[in-house]
Amino acid sequence: MFSRKRKRHVGPRTNARRGLDETGEGQVTRNRLARWGRRVLKTFYAILVIGLVTSGCVGLFLLAREVGPLARGWFAVRQVTIEGLDHVSRREVLSRLGFKDDTTLYALNPNWLEERLKQHPWIKDATVTLVPFHEVRVALTERAPSAVVRTAAENWLTDDEGYILARLGTKDEPTLPMLSGVDGRSLLQGKMETRQAVKTGIELARMIVRAVGGRPEINVGHLSNLVASIQGSTFQFSASSMDQQWSRFLKMRPALRTVEPDGEGERGQEIDLRYMDRVIVRGRG
Repeated sequence: MFSRKRKRHVGPRTNARRGLDETGEGQVTRNRLARWGRRVLKTFYAILVIGLVTSGCVGLFLLAREVGPLARGWFAVRQVTIEGLDHVSRREVLSRLGFKDDTTLYALNPNWLEERLKQHPWIKDATVTLVPFHEVRVALTERAPSAVVRTAAENWLTDDEGYILARLGTKDEPTLPMLSGVDGRSLLQGKMETRQAVKTGIELARMIVRAVGGRPEINVGHLSNLVASIQGSTFQFSASSMDQQWSRFLKMRPALRTVEPDGEGERGQEIDLRYMDRVIVRGRG
């Protein structure tokens, strides 16, 4: 009988498998070389950029050292124009600016100069402009004196926002309203509540002056009970609605007698306007 032949296992040849393995290892090697080459190239570029920047800085330093004196001459400050001077002198402004003989335009910071100028008590706002090639222009807005504030020790001149402008001592400014009831230390410290009291007193004084003239004296110690004296009469206000209270008084004014003690022998009155829809008049003997 014929015997059955055993089937042979058919697989890849030994030399074929070796060739495939060698091809894969070659690709891996090429990828590694490519990555290494990219890293080397990036490092080279970084070194090149650092070298160029360093060389540029050294070159600029050497150029500035050689050309610096000449450049200062090109941009030296030779003219300072100041607008808006009234109470502040030109010398005070120049002292605040602090320019020297060798000051140049490119060394100045306008914002910093403006802040220095506004530290002066009379200067409310300042604008500094650098004009090529040698000029600095300064435009000032000064504070306006609006009231004399009488404290326990002395008098002070303030603007309409409650900022101190000058120390008067025992002197006075009779053309301005007089305010009292203010703590001197709080005024010097610029506390907000004290400045607000001064501001309120000035607003009230302006309303009164527009209607009856004269020089009002106002106690602003308590904003809920402002006491204004004018031409021998005394008015009491509440700061919360001064304009409404004063308008109510002006409407009733024709019906009131001896409110304005202009005539000899007439007596002043106390007029309380703090209550809604009421005007209380008290005579003074």
